[in-house]
Amino acid sequence: MSSTNNQHIARFVSELKTGSLLTKRKPNGDQYSRHFFLDEYEHFISYHQSEKVFAQPNRYYIHKINEIRPGLQTRTFDRLFRHKIVEQEDEKRAFSLFYNNYRDELHLMANDGQTRDAWIQALQHLIHTHTQRRQRHVITETNWILNYFYLADKDGSGTLTKNECRRLLIDSLNAKVSKNAFETLFNAADTSGEGVLTPDEFVNLFYVLTRRKDLYAIMQQYVKNGHKQSMDTIRMNIDELLYFLRNIQNQTIIKYQSDECTSDYSLVSVTEREQVQELINEFETDVELQEKGQLSLNGFRNLLLSDEFSVMKPWCSRHIYQDMTRPLSDYYINTSHNTYLFNNQISGTSNPEAYNRVLCSGCRAVEIDCYDGANGRPIVKHGYTLVQPCLFESIIRFIEPNLFKISPYPVILDLENHCSIEQQHEMARILKQVFGDRLITEPLSTNDSSVLPSPEDLKYKVLVRGVKIPKATTLFKLIELGEIDYGNNPLNPQSKLCLFIVIEHDLAGLFIYFQNIPFLPNENDKDNYSCCHSPNLSEKHFDRILENDPLDLIKQTGKSVFRMYPHGLRQDSSNPDPINAWNFGIHMVALNFQHDDLMMSLSYGKFIDNGGCGYILKPKYLINAYKINFNPFDYLKKPLMLPDNIIEHPQRLTITIISGQFLSRSNETTQDIPDPYVVVSTHGILCDQQTQKTKFIENNGFDPLWNETFQFNICFPQMCLVRFDVYDYDVFTKDDRIAYFCLPMTTMQTGYRHVHLRTKHNNLTYSTLFIHVTIENN
Repeated sequence: MSSTNNQHIARFVSELKTGSLLTKRKPNGDQYSRHFFLDEYEHFISYHQSEKVFAQPNRYYIHKINEIRPGLQTRTFDRLFRHKIVEQEDEKRAFSLFYNNYRDELHLMANDGQTRDAWIQALQHLIHTHTQRRQRHVITETNWILNYFYLADKDGSGTLTKNECRRLLIDSLNAKVSKNAFETLFNAADTSGEGVLTPDEFVNLFYVLTRRKDLYAIMQQYVKNGHKQSMDTIRMNIDELLYFLRNIQNQTIIKYQSDECTSDYSLVSVTEREQVQELINEFETDVELQEKGQLSLNGFRNLLLSDEFSVMKPWCSRHIYQDMTRPLSDYYINTSHNTYLFNNQISGTSNPEAYNRVLCSGCRAVEIDCYDGANGRPIVKHGYTLVQPCLFESIIRFIEPNLFKISPYPVILDLENHCSIEQQHEMARILKQVFGDRLITEPLSTNDSSVLPSPEDLKYKVLVRGVKIPKATTLFKLIELGEIDYGNNPLNPQSKLCLFIVIEHDLAGLFIYFQNIPFLPNENDKDNYSCCHSPNLSEKHFDRILENDPLDLIKQTGKSVFRMYPHGLRQDSSNPDPINAWNFGIHMVALNFQHDDLMMSLSYGKFIDNGGCGYILKPKYLINAYKINFNPFDYLKKPLMLPDNIIEHPQRLTITIISGQFLSRSNETTQDIPDPYVVVSTHGILCDQQTQKTKFIENNGFDPLWNETFQFNICFPQMCLVRFDVYDYDVFTKDDRIAYFCLPMTTMQTGYRHVHLRTKHNNLTYSTLFIHVTIENN
């Protein structure tokens, strides 16, 4: 960003702190004028209190805002526009905030376009800044630390008493320090001797509290006479740091040709003193130590907390590095089920913003259940339930700006179609009008018709997946076999009726590469499959096929893209374990993103790889399963030796869980400091599925220390996910999961690493685990 732009943004942020009059708009037409402002420490926006006695102004926290959308492109403003409550000229004054994973919305109107634009630019800058913040940033950021101070200063005195300070440590930082240790810390920080802490004194106490004893012990091992140095005086020089990075960490760093926005980069091992000096300059905050080529304990902490030195190889999470020129059938595809829902399968509202939520989390295939609506306008709903519908057109129009925000690779719209011929015409018209030439309406002329095109061929394209009714003889045969259920809903007694809805050519003509068909168990029928056929399997049907002929299923996935969806009885939106389906080559394992369960964390771990683009290349033994005869059931136990045609390198993964930092409570209302423990599990081919856990640490979410080591012998690293789950032990009730992180084993860095934990719905946190990793060939 240029210095001129920086000056503009700084001015806009300053203006937001002063605030301005904005009007909140409601779907029913109600409007409320409020003076909105950004808080002094840039953590949230709010508005001045209304005249209502008991009214409390909402706070809209910056880190919870998912999107700022200018104009009238929301359901609320669309409704107001249709009822002529707002006009087209209001487009330049309107903007909306979506927060809490798109579940909540705030719709605002500024007095003029200039004010609106200032708010948007400043908030987008703040959101980006918060997104880039990690633990190493906030623990050295005075404003972040002082925010805790002023929350604890209940009487507004500008100081903290001992009791206030101790409650702050317990309530906000989950640090239950012993009475004697607290007295020592407090008295050392109270330099005035007045028995209270000023803001500056509290900041100094916080810095002492956050010094890392675990990192100090590591530095002592690699610094000359380190055992004689205190936490304040210990220093690591260039040669000592070079030895540590080269021999202990085996560290590789990304070298960009211009800046981090480019894909033009190379991977470089740390072997030169000049490279180490650059790292010292970046992570050491003391300029005098930089000039001496020395790293303090704080600098060492900053280095190891940075993304480049975390447990996941940064080039795997930041960049698309896999071969994207292979047929689509060679990839796993990040896929959502019943995408229009935010809650369970029975009640609630179909919402276009649920699509934006999954698209912005890297999903590439979404499901749209279409029915006839009033006035010739198709609607989307969950059939035969209490879920309220929304317009098909609203979904298509409102997701259009977000289709390729996260990934350039194709988006697949999976239509479950229950519409009349007339409304199918309308669906086709909407798709063509909104997506234009991005919509695939005919096969690519450059593509071999016997294989699917590649993700690279289909960059920035939209594909439609749907049912083309087969010939009558085949149709009746399928009805007899009971293999078709387009309703996907056991509560739907008329689900078979949808078989007889004839899909008109203008909509069916969009089903180019993903023609939704049932799985055909008869060998002759399988021979009639083309690469453009995309079999649809329920969870129950998939399990039945595995019992009968798993090898044949896995062979078929080498040609066509298969989709599996959850059992219809999962009305709570729970998810099946996707691991088994991936093991057998299923490309699109459709999951309920609205349900934050252990299975979704596996999906987040699977697709965090390859730059989070939503497409992951399969191992060669799954791509070529029809030649290799690979069957995961052959590996229920660890084999003595793998066949020569399966290119894998069995490895021993050793993980030491050393410590945790800033672990939050299981929910915002509990008063209990967590008693955390860590579960480490591996997920992949059946012989590689293992779980081990640490002891729990009582009353310490601030800096628990474990130092426990676990070993995992992994035969198929390419298929193995490693998941870290942090739980809060409770002797009376079920243990709550505090945070987690999941990643492919092939993306793990060895040495001393931090795990940057996620919380509900894969949200970022400041919480970390500190671990040591070794990976050795078996």
